[in-house]
Amino acid sequence: MRVRSLLVSFLVGSLAATLLPVARAPQAHAQEPMLGIDVSHHQGSVDWVQVADSGHVYAFHKATEGATFVDPNYEQNRAGAGAAGIAFGAYHFAFAQGDTLAAARADAVSEANHFLAIADPAPGDLVPVLDLEKNPQNMPPARLIAWTQAWLDIVNSTLNVRPLIYTNPNFWANHLNDTTTFADQGFPLWIAHYTSAASPRLPASDWSGRGWAFWQWTSCASIPGISGCVDENRYEGVDLSPYVIPGEPEPEPSPEPATPPSNQSPPEVSGTAEVGRTLSASQGTWTGSQPISYSFAWFRCAGSTCEPVVGGTEPTYELKPSDFGHQMQVTVTATNSAGSAEATSAPSSVVTDTTAPASPAITKPRRAKLLAARVRVAWEEVEPDAVYEVRYREAPHGAGFGDTAQLVSGSERTARRLRVTPGSTYCFSARATDTAGNTSEWSSDRCTVVALDDRSLRRSSGWKLGTGRRFYMGTFSKATRRNASLTGRGARVREISLVVQRCPNCGRVAVLFNGTRIGTVSLRARTIQNERILQVADLGRVRRGTLKIVVLSRGAPVKIDGLALVR
Repeated sequence: MRVRSLLVSFLVGSLAATLLPVARAPQAHAQEPMLGIDVSHHQGSVDWVQVADSGHVYAFHKATEGATFVDPNYEQNRAGAGAAGIAFGAYHFAFAQGDTLAAARADAVSEANHFLAIADPAPGDLVPVLDLEKNPQNMPPARLIAWTQAWLDIVNSTLNVRPLIYTNPNFWANHLNDTTTFADQGFPLWIAHYTSAASPRLPASDWSGRGWAFWQWTSCASIPGISGCVDENRYEGVDLSPYVIPGEPEPEPSPEPATPPSNQSPPEVSGTAEVGRTLSASQGTWTGSQPISYSFAWFRCAGSTCEPVVGGTEPTYELKPSDFGHQMQVTVTATNSAGSAEATSAPSSVVTDTTAPASPAITKPRRAKLLAARVRVAWEEVEPDAVYEVRYREAPHGAGFGDTAQLVSGSERTARRLRVTPGSTYCFSARATDTAGNTSEWSSDRCTVVALDDRSLRRSSGWKLGTGRRFYMGTFSKATRRNASLTGRGARVREISLVVQRCPNCGRVAVLFNGTRIGTVSLRARTIQNERILQVADLGRVRRGTLKIVVLSRGAPVKIDGLALVR
């Protein structure tokens, strides 16, 4: 209980103390480190009086996780810890999401606002904590760093205190590229490293030489008042006042009149001016009454003519293909209670583009088997103003592929029709060239086979050639005599399909390849169906040989319209 009384005394007397000291690296000390715990709903019910009597003088409690989760024990334990005289702070368990930099920053703002609404940090509480130990979407380091900066900025600007960052050395190295960005900005470190050594291992070059503020040295301490294991932490300071949210300062008796912002040095654009890279803008140097807020507007310039970049309102900007050949500038607007002012950076170097566009996938023809005299070929648009080449290879049903032919060259169009030959297989691929002259790889082939017309088959006796607008190529071969046959020689084929008419009284046929029956097909159906493609067999690999269609039924009509031979 003596420890709790001492804690209350220093909290009352130290709220005006400096809030952001440099955390000290481990060193020899005369006094024992101040002990504390961190808990969540996983610890269940906590007897805070017993915790205080055991010599633990501070506690951090999980308030929120992600953008929606609320710890159900937070309010109860906040009240219990306060009644027992234990210094209390809230932490947010980060669940970073976002497929782009903008989406990641938006998610961070949402999570920060959720935390502030639920945790409700108040003067006298310990400073808030951002718990970084998971990367659920496996964000790349640059995006997770941007997410972290956005979360810290929201909480910092709302409370005017720098939150603690909780992490472990491996996570920081693997997921944040061991960055010193936040150490250099003065955000203190709460390190998790379970060891019996005298001091923990630290990330980010000993946190840029600042060392640690709190050390979670074990995850399984046994503490009166709590059932099971609990995290225990060490603090090497003599009191906690540097990490306590101060009260509102007393208003000054005669404030000076506010002065509007005035630019002393303009903003600067840094980074490589190349499509796909990110430029960063500083805010420049300003004088004027605080607080001053800053907004950014990016411009794309050609000579003396500049146009605003739609959506370019962040301190960073990822260069797009439309920026190629231009220079980039940024205008910063500084605003305070007395007014606002603008300052514009010098232009960047001319934006270059060495990144090839993506290969445009062929989207049509969609089907592997076609009944057509002309085929519509279509492909993806991969970049505005890109031009496309489309090529194709043709293989007649009894021969190999010939030389590649050009369908489209240097065209902005994304579709073209091609007159095709019945029985041939066509394979199409495409590539794109952007406005900077970068050319993509050829896309993978998309192939289709145009059905062979029945007139290409040799008819035995018993067959008659018929015509009709509803038949492929306007003709069909009809037989009613058993054993009447149609023959096609020299086919190169893997998968064999018949093009037929189906009807209520239609007959049956057998299909032979090199003299071996590979399938039997019934043409019977409830209704008359023309130009039906019926798969007969898949040979497993491309083989060459003779196809024969033999009528099995007697007296029932059989109408063969063609063959679809997929190689």
